[in-house]
Amino acid sequence: MNRKTLSALAIAVLFAAFAMASSDDYAEEERKLMRYCERVVDYHADKAMGVPIEQRRGNKDHRGIAAEQCPGMKPAR
Repeated sequence: MNRKTLSALAIAVLFAAFAMASSDDYAEEERKLMRYCERVVDYHADKAMGVPIEQRRGNKDHRGIAAEQCPGMKPAR
């Protein structure tokens, strides 16, 4: 292979590696968001059932994003 071909191949490999890393990062952020949403729903469900605050599962929506970022998940009120 000549130098031009090797350079093009190296660039293609680097591009593919960056694309894969970016995809993995996005998937990880999606998993984190889903876990956050689940914990907010757990907290509000326990609250609606009258579970004492110190025994509730999950967390309050301390980021203030559940209504907008957790589609289809409506915490009990």
